[in-house]
Amino acid sequence: MNNKVQIEPLAFIKWLLMSLIAILAWQTINIQVVNREVYQTQTESMVVSTKNVHADRGRILDRNGNVFADNVSDSANNYSRLFLQGKLASQLIGKVGHDGKGSMGLELTFDEKLRGVSGLRVGVKDLYTRSREVAKAEPGMSLVLTIDKNIQEIVERELKDGVEEFDAKSASAVVVEPYTGEILAMASYPTFDPNSKTQGVGRMSKNDIVSMSYEPGSTFKVITAAAAIENKVVDPARVYENEGKCWKWNPKSEKICDTHIYGDMDMSEAMVQSSNIVFAKIADEVGADRLYHMARSFGFGMPTSEFFAGEENGRLLKPYELKRDDRTLKTMGFGHAVSVTPIQMAMAYAAVANGGVLMEPMIVREWRNAQDSVIEKRLPTPVRRVISESTASTIRSMLYRVVNSGTAKKVVSKKIPDVLFGGKTGTAEKFNQETQKYDRDHQVASFIGLAPVEDTRYVCLVLVDDPQGKHVGGLTAGPIFRRIMEGIYYNPETSPLSHNLAQVKSQNPCDVEFMGLTVDGAKKLADDKGCKVTFVGEGNRVMSQNVDGTGDAGIVLSLGNVSASRMPDLNGLSLRDAMEIMGNIRVNVEYEGKGRVVAQSPKPEEELRKGTICKLTLKERG
Repeated sequence: MNNKVQIEPLAFIKWLLMSLIAILAWQTINIQVVNREVYQTQTESMVVSTKNVHADRGRILDRNGNVFADNVSDSANNYSRLFLQGKLASQLIGKVGHDGKGSMGLELTFDEKLRGVSGLRVGVKDLYTRSREVAKAEPGMSLVLTIDKNIQEIVERELKDGVEEFDAKSASAVVVEPYTGEILAMASYPTFDPNSKTQGVGRMSKNDIVSMSYEPGSTFKVITAAAAIENKVVDPARVYENEGKCWKWNPKSEKICDTHIYGDMDMSEAMVQSSNIVFAKIADEVGADRLYHMARSFGFGMPTSEFFAGEENGRLLKPYELKRDDRTLKTMGFGHAVSVTPIQMAMAYAAVANGGVLMEPMIVREWRNAQDSVIEKRLPTPVRRVISESTASTIRSMLYRVVNSGTAKKVVSKKIPDVLFGGKTGTAEKFNQETQKYDRDHQVASFIGLAPVEDTRYVCLVLVDDPQGKHVGGLTAGPIFRRIMEGIYYNPETSPLSHNLAQVKSQNPCDVEFMGLTVDGAKKLADDKGCKVTFVGEGNRVMSQNVDGTGDAGIVLSLGNVSASRMPDLNGLSLRDAMEIMGNIRVNVEYEGKGRVVAQSPKPEEELRKGTICKLTLKERG
């Protein structure tokens, strides 16, 4: 009986040991086989940590090294984007989202290059914390733009003032170097502050220079003229006789009208007066195929660059669409029935300025690495030759007359009288999609200018959306263009005539315009301003004015008489003064050389007949 009592505890112990072994065996199988991955992950998380290493985003700079966008970090190593110039060029530069990625503008377009590649650091936790970098962070590349910060500031200031002056919905401008296609400034107003965490962006973030599609109106007449001259369809000297105020080509047609009755006009005079009738007739003679191909060759109906976020194509009707009725082609001749973007128009005029070659607009100048070494440099990219140098020269002479004696007289600058502008005004009524008619109460006014008209340094387009009171481009966009150019030429950082700035002082009492005044009127103005003047020559009207070359402060005023039937004596005059006189006579002028007039045809006092072309030869002093 005692033996039986001793055996039972031993059996229990044996059973207990076998049970423990079974449990341990199952747990081993569970850990190592059944749930191996789960326990492995939990174990690794206890002893290993990984952390992304921040990659610095590349900076964005202007052509002179001024920084638009850079990075900042706080004490907790939180990184954010800082826009050092605030609102300046914000629609172009864009913005970065909370995730550190570009969300608009160039920050979005070039996000991959700017962002760089994050690194990776692995840490092991035991009694000590140890870590090592297994993948090194690669900083993003820095983007150098063609933009000039100083010119950008001038443009944005004048756009803001223009919107307020003309009570406009918005205004936009772009400044282009015509021989390279470099964009020196690009802006729209109103704009936004990319540093603000609370300001809504919305419409203000749109870069209208590339994203706005509009009917160009009379600025498109340059394209029509190019098609006519290049294809030798219409001789520029051909006179369209006795043009009335309106034209109907058949009894049932809807008439095309001008603002005034201009009488006889050749192509140049029609450009000066901005005659819709003449350019409708020219377009009709050019034909749908040739006008379409010329417009297409100038770059309309397609993007100008792959680097502009949100760029529109515009709309260019195909030849068969232009032939559907007998009116559409005619209206395209003066800038209706076609929609364009401001950048397309600016590059087209740049081609006229540079002698006929369409350039791709350049916004990227170069890319630099973290050591500030240039690793990629972009070069000017010609797209195609659009028109001959001869055609381009003929059109430039027309554009000079537009400013000198046509619809853009308000563009002539008294502050920089030696800079001879050329350009074209445009005023287009907006098309109302609901009524399917043009709305006379809502316009887009524009001016595209060349400064100077020969050997052009700047091509500048200004567009004013829905100006109130003054609607036409010559009275709204034109003056904004003039003030932009004056700002550029007066700024010692940007002026190509910095050596002349000392001669053009804003406080100079002789900084007034005497041209065209009678002798008595000039004397009175000089006395009122306290300006010393000297009269030379004979006549009753001031024909030209020049700084006194003897060293005495003052102005030399040349006198003469203007007759509409006799050729005036232009010898010794500057091109601007000569063109001012001839503009009053309404005679076409061709010129060659630079400086002052040394020869002319017809000769002084010769009788002028209809269709006479005045030819001037100019030469620099000395």
